[in-house]
Amino acid sequence: MIRNANANVLIGLLFESLLGTGTMEWIPQWTAQFHTAVWLVLSLYTILLFSTGLIILNISKRISNNECIGCTLFDAFFGRILGWVLNFILIGFLILGASKAFLTGLDLIHYSTLPYTPKIALVLFALSVPLQLLYAGYESLFRFQTVLLVPALFLAVVLLFISLRSADFRNLLPITAPPSLWTVDPLKAVMDLLQGLILLVVYIPLFIQLRVSYRGTMRAVLFAGVGIVLLNALNLLVVLTVFGSFEASTLHYPVLEAVRIQKMTGPLLERLDLVFLMPVSVAVMSAVNLYAYGAYHVLSRYIPSRKRIALIFVVVSMLTFVFIPSNFEFVSDVCETMMRTLEVILVGSLPVMLVKQRLQTVERHVKK
Repeated sequence: MIRNANANVLIGLLFESLLGTGTMEWIPQWTAQFHTAVWLVLSLYTILLFSTGLIILNISKRISNNECIGCTLFDAFFGRILGWVLNFILIGFLILGASKAFLTGLDLIHYSTLPYTPKIALVLFALSVPLQLLYAGYESLFRFQTVLLVPALFLAVVLLFISLRSADFRNLLPITAPPSLWTVDPLKAVMDLLQGLILLVVYIPLFIQLRVSYRGTMRAVLFAGVGIVLLNALNLLVVLTVFGSFEASTLHYPVLEAVRIQKMTGPLLERLDLVFLMPVSVAVMSAVNLYAYGAYHVLSRYIPSRKRIALIFVVVSMLTFVFIPSNFEFVSDVCETMMRTLEVILVGSLPVMLVKQRLQTVERHVKK
């Protein structure tokens, strides 16, 4: 039973939260801006990832089970009114995140295998899994996520190492620092990659309900963080050594292209890019599931007797953002700006929660 979840289950869930869609669409953007100095930006990402993760862990350390049942971390620290406001901001962020992941998956399928398939057909097919998991609850979601993770990750890593056959490590040099490296651009780029941390605000209360210890949660965050940094570094290494920073910045899905150019003979080896689509599809579906269920979970707590309404609202909202941005570029830009703004608000609330927790601890010691 998932109620007996241990740190290994949490490692998988946190890893998938941090991974996002797994398409590594950030690599062309980073290489275009920072060239070979992209490793410095990845170092900044690593520092912020672990520091933000530790803040979230510290915040959740002293929350009792009773405080966490049926709420997010915002409820426990900001009270009813402000917690309500932040929770609905969180719902908007999660719906936009699910829509963005859904759009990425559709674009990837159109780009690589089925360019002429009607979009509505792909949407209806891909929506079947999230709908079932939303209705079934978090236990089914956790099982689905953890069962597919290990084989998908193993296959992806094997294909990435195979891609190093075409590597030229001279492409890593020289490391030049462009002017954009000394502006706020690296921070903006890193924030786009840290969006998965917001999912912990929703799922850590669920972990506490499952009676996972603080030590187990801390170990899960550490292992998941190390794993995701190593995977991102491996993807970046493959792209830079195979294509170089200039060519990598011009490719839509550079990791997929790096796998595609591997020419091998044998069953399933002539089109390794199609094989690589399997783990990427698992990552995309995992991102959609985690964001969509997070929004549904928070919203259903405010209308417990109308959970079907919450389910319909989440699905309809997600589909609205899936279809509209692809038809109107302006709306797509607005949605992207909204998501970044919501992320700043939510991440900015974390230090406030940490300070409030410290003050409450000091107050309790003074009373004693």
